[in-house]
Amino acid sequence: MALAASTVAQMMPAGPSPDSGMKGVWRVVRAEPAPWTRPHTLSKAETPLLEYAVEFNDGQVKGPAPLACKSAQYSSGVTYGDGLFDGKLKGANEDKMAAAAHLARGTPSTFRTICAGVQRDYYIDDDADMVMAVGDVLYTLQRPTGMDTDQYAAGFSGPSFDCSKAASAVDKLICSDASLSKADKKMSAAYRRLQKEETPASFVTIQASQRAWLAYVRKSCGDTAKPSDDQGDRNKMQDCLSENYTDRAERLEALKIQKSGAMTLEPRARFFSRLAKPEIEDSDFYPWMNGTPQAAPFNAWVAKVLKLDKRRMDDKDLFPFDHDVDDMKLSARRTYSVARFDAHVVSFRVQTFDYTGGAHEAIGEYEFNWDIDRGRPIELGGIFIKGKDWVKFATDYCMQDLKKQFAERGDEYPDRPAVEAVVRDNAWLFAKDHATVHFTVYSITSFAGGEYDVDIPYTVLKPYLRSDAPVLIR
Repeated sequence: MALAASTVAQMMPAGPSPDSGMKGVWRVVRAEPAPWTRPHTLSKAETPLLEYAVEFNDGQVKGPAPLACKSAQYSSGVTYGDGLFDGKLKGANEDKMAAAAHLARGTPSTFRTICAGVQRDYYIDDDADMVMAVGDVLYTLQRPTGMDTDQYAAGFSGPSFDCSKAASAVDKLICSDASLSKADKKMSAAYRRLQKEETPASFVTIQASQRAWLAYVRKSCGDTAKPSDDQGDRNKMQDCLSENYTDRAERLEALKIQKSGAMTLEPRARFFSRLAKPEIEDSDFYPWMNGTPQAAPFNAWVAKVLKLDKRRMDDKDLFPFDHDVDDMKLSARRTYSVARFDAHVVSFRVQTFDYTGGAHEAIGEYEFNWDIDRGRPIELGGIFIKGKDWVKFATDYCMQDLKKQFAERGDEYPDRPAVEAVVRDNAWLFAKDHATVHFTVYSITSFAGGEYDVDIPYTVLKPYLRSDAPVLIR
């Protein structure tokens, strides 16, 4: 084979180092039937290398079999048309088959690996990618986009779906971009976990929301039947998908099912959108209780305080449209996190991330506490002893803690009246052994200053707590 190949290729002498044009990481992004075989749709079983990363380095090829080897030798040069793929393109249809293999120019630059006496040729194709054959399957390798340094090690990095069946521009882009593949897989894993752990009634809301989100994002990012030939269009789609997939994956992964005896606290979801200008997305995750009669009043309260009978995107106070936003993509995103869920108390925080135009998102955070035994919201008056100056004590405690936090960040000390205003507000979360006073963005510092939490142990608060305070462990 080596003698036959030498008559149709001009190669440099072999050595332990790959050419600079080959060296480094490549990713297998496409698989198709070789042009000398019958056209057909390839199955995943027929394309075992698809979505893997391959690293060519001094003396070694890292990646899946049969590409990987130790003590690798490398060579480079050019191959003439009748020598491509060991002469498999020879014949009357040579030019047509070469074009089908993305080698229309006929004499491609060639990188060769030699492992244990077996040589394998990688051709630079018309798109400056590498194409090679394993049996009757052609694989295309690209320099990876979206790969972090820790992903450079050769190995599987594909999305949750079968890339051999990728049909649309979005699917093909996700398959070719490592960061999008990672976000898709992360999102799918979170979705499947929720499907396994949630009650059917709760999961059906997640399912409907996810389907609506996928349909919206594909349309919003400009999905087409075939990828655009324009690099600017591809970059725009990639940026759009990256922003949306990364955000959605993180939000789904953060959703947890909480259990306490027979009770569960599960995430439910809603999703609404409008593609007409201005384009708007309304994504909403909220808690829902199941398992005991105490669930009904809690769920009714959640529906009321979160206004689940309305869509946030229709709130004219939130989206007044009194400025030019026709070319912007607006969003109202809401989620939550749980600080405590047991037989007596539900304590959770709702976060909103809304983009209504301007320089950045508007961030909102709101604390909610529920007395399961009494079936009603927990107010500060039901926790602290009336007549005791708990406000002064809590303000003093917060001031002392915040000064330390501000000093660590190099900020000026907070304003006491602003701190006291937050303490008086219902901006408290109640864990099992401590209370948290939450200082949101803008409440005591600028947007750049961020947010702050101060934890106050119940052992310190005890002189100011009512003996029947629902937040105390009984």
